[in-house]
Amino acid sequence: MGHHARTLAAVVAVIAATLVTASSAFAHPSVVRVETKTSAAAFVARTAVDAPAAVTIADPDPLHGATPATCAADSPAAALAGTTQVVFSHDAGTNAWRVTSVNGLAEPPIATGKTTPAWVWRLYVDQHPMPADEACTTTVPANSEVLLYQGCSAAQSGCFAGTPLYLRVREGGPYDMTPQIVPGRGAPVVVHTIADLGPTGAIVTTDEGRVSTSLATGPLPGQIGTAFTESGPHSITATKGDGSRPPARMDVCVSEGNDGYCGSTRYQPPPEIPYDPSPCATNGHDGLCGTDDTTGPVTHVTNIKHKQKFKKGRGPGQVTGTIDTDPNGVQDVRMRLTRVSTTRVRIKPKKKSAKKASTQALASKAKKKAKVRYKTIKRCTTWDDRTALLETVKCGTKYGKWFTGELNDLRNGFAYSFAMTLPAGTYTLEVQASDENKFKDLLVAGRSLLTFTVL
Repeated sequence: MGHHARTLAAVVAVIAATLVTASSAFAHPSVVRVETKTSAAAFVARTAVDAPAAVTIADPDPLHGATPATCAADSPAAALAGTTQVVFSHDAGTNAWRVTSVNGLAEPPIATGKTTPAWVWRLYVDQHPMPADEACTTTVPANSEVLLYQGCSAAQSGCFAGTPLYLRVREGGPYDMTPQIVPGRGAPVVVHTIADLGPTGAIVTTDEGRVSTSLATGPLPGQIGTAFTESGPHSITATKGDGSRPPARMDVCVSEGNDGYCGSTRYQPPPEIPYDPSPCATNGHDGLCGTDDTTGPVTHVTNIKHKQKFKKGRGPGQVTGTIDTDPNGVQDVRMRLTRVSTTRVRIKPKKKSAKKASTQALASKAKKKAKVRYKTIKRCTTWDDRTALLETVKCGTKYGKWFTGELNDLRNGFAYSFAMTLPAGTYTLEVQASDENKFKDLLVAGRSLLTFTVL
């Protein structure tokens, strides 16, 4: 989805965009952002545009004879002029206007022997590339972003040859102005990297110095978990390792919801705790009522019932469930899936001596052809997360392979996708969560130990 700069057919007259009052105005908000290769921070940070007026672009040099152009209030040119000191140039050959300077940073002159500058201002609107000379004639969709960056056709130190990266954090969007509120104390924050309207590998960093690499393939492409240790406002940045793509940026705010950060109200404990003479409910090893927690987090599989039967071709394609609150927190959840299936195979006839075979061959001419016999055999397989296939193993659940499920942000739910619909057979599913002290949940039939059948 690359965009190439257009060659000017005549002498370029650089003129400033002048704002004029117009009867029309933006009926919806948008945001503007400008990225350069020379700055670690955004050249123009994401800025909201609520109601800019129309923009009139005029060439003050009468020798060029350029006719002034009026850009509608919902055009990229109007959004840029409302937030930056933008300069346009007029192409006398095409009578088109294009961005050539933003806040004093202008495109370099065309070098001797070249037909285009070393880099040009490249325009993206709502994650789609737009010809730079259409900044005045295109429309900005509602609640979207106008992005300008230093673009070039080949990798250079002062420009971006690739297309932009975008981010969305948890349930947010790629153009959020209000920071997403995320949990603290090392809780995972789900970050999705987006480029060319699809996932791509990227390096995700936080202002606390945490560095993570997003997934390029797998069940959740482009998704990664990061975390924060301090409460309050923070930032997340996604970059391509070779620096070829304009970065993506997103602000977040870390709060537990009752700590006084991010607009929350700080919880004030009561001056004294009233005495409750009622007995405390505990099993003696669950961490309640002053006991030591020596058991793992209790898991419940929710999308599959114990001894459930699925119709042919309707087998489950994933496992989902919940995890009860544990005093020691949840470290991870692992699963093991084994399968027993049956199949009919043909029984090979026993080999006979040459003399006996010759005698029987003569006798069998007058007899009917021997009947083909079959036998039923049992085959055992287990789900292998490395190959994403059911692999053959010895029969017995102890020969199954463990694999890790995905925890949600609050670590009170889990999921795992098989990337296929499970075929016919009798299955045994084991789900076991561990807390931060390595204590594991017990396997309980009907809750974390289930058998089911796919017909």
